[in-house]
Amino acid sequence: MSRNQKRIEALTREIEQKKALLSDLAQKAKEDERRADARRKIIYGGAFLAYLATLSTERRPRVKSAIDSMITNKKDRQFLCLDANET
Repeated sequence: MSRNQKRIEALTREIEQKKALLSDLAQKAKEDERRADARRKIIYGGAFLAYLATLSTERRPRVKSAIDSMITNKKDRQFLCLDANET
């Protein structure tokens, strides 16, 4: 095997290793973003519930109804005991 052929094989292996590393890092970045998105939703949800508790008894049902109308997924509406026909 020539010196150039050995170098080609070594570089090919290195490229494959770098591609695997890149793939792993991309997957980790995707997981991190998914985790951050879930955390963001939890924080905003908690903040909304805290805000809702501060509203007057007259205003609270209107605000909650407006938010409830934004929930369109059938399973989510069932989980939250919302009327399926109010979307």
